[in-house]
Amino acid sequence: MLQVLQVVIIFLIPLLILWASKKHKIIRTLSPILIAYAVGIVWGNIPGLPLDRGISDLLTQVSVPIAIPLILFSADFIKWLKSAKKTVISFVLMIASAFLAALLAAWIFRGTVDEFAKISGMMIGVYTGGTPNLMAVGLMLNTQKDTMVLVSTCDSILGGAYFLLLISIVKPLLSKILKPYESSSQVQVEVIEEETPEFSSLDKKGKVNAVKGASFALLICIAGLAVSAGIALLLTGNLDVAIVMLGVTSVGVGLSFVKKIKNLKYTFNIGQYLILVFSIALGSMVNIKEMLSASPKVLGFVAISMFGAIIFHLIFAIIFKIDVDTAIITSTAGVYGPAFIVPVADAIKNKEVIVAGLTAGLVGYAVGNYLGLLVYGIASLL
Repeated sequence: MLQVLQVVIIFLIPLLILWASKKHKIIRTLSPILIAYAVGIVWGNIPGLPLDRGISDLLTQVSVPIAIPLILFSADFIKWLKSAKKTVISFVLMIASAFLAALLAAWIFRGTVDEFAKISGMMIGVYTGGTPNLMAVGLMLNTQKDTMVLVSTCDSILGGAYFLLLISIVKPLLSKILKPYESSSQVQVEVIEEETPEFSSLDKKGKVNAVKGASFALLICIAGLAVSAGIALLLTGNLDVAIVMLGVTSVGVGLSFVKKIKNLKYTFNIGQYLILVFSIALGSMVNIKEMLSASPKVLGFVAISMFGAIIFHLIFAIIFKIDVDTAIITSTAGVYGPAFIVPVADAIKNKEVIVAGLTAGLVGYAVGNYLGLLVYGIASLL
């Protein structure tokens, strides 16, 4: 019963946030995503409040794969893909940055942290691909389970802190030193929202048609997720995240060329709502006490690896004249992988970078394990 209540609350709070954002400018200014994430963190760290982190984890894994195609249905990819070249350059720079940062951390902690070379391999894996790469590299290198859990915990906490920065102050700050994004399309998020009438303003027939259209879109996305998961199981024997994300992204991209799907109303709005569900569920999984009890040296190792990669990437972005939105989305692709692309793109109010960002994240999944072995080999020589 408590698990059902938890699911209801996680799906209800985003509706309240969206309603409040229309009534209060301060909520729109702070960003509904930021508020949702903060609500989740508070919920997950107040003693005595019932919370099943397994349920939260399940919702984070399901909400974004469904949200991605919903948001992509209205996309004009012919125009968006013009920005792919600069995204490739920026993501290659992100990989180079993570490579340097992982080796820097290994050099600093080489005599004080057990399995430092293995951790450095895990770091390049997670900051070019994602958590699956972190675990995969750890298993390939026969890393102690306690070390893997500790590193993953530190990454989750520090990653949560960076996510808060990404959806709040990073773009305003970086806009002062990086050039602005040059749109390849005149279609912006605000325009889409203006062209989609308020549901409450529709007549009875309009509401019925809108509900039918939205339900149809949701069924397509759920079916796409199921098929993608089935393909992953067939090819690898497990729910490989890279294959699942590639599958749902392909559904969104492919069906965006189908006029009937592209013209469905409220798909983008429902996708945004699911991103808020994701943000609350993710925030509820952050355990602040675990960070405080974690090994300071391992925490420092992970911090240098992550924030070192971010800083190196910023320096490269300045040198190579990468625009602010592309720098942010490729940093997101490196640090988190594809799952966080849509929430961050939504937060910086630029959905044009979604496709290129998702592609970069999928490439990161593909190369992360190989880079992990390479960095481990180099770090072992320090």
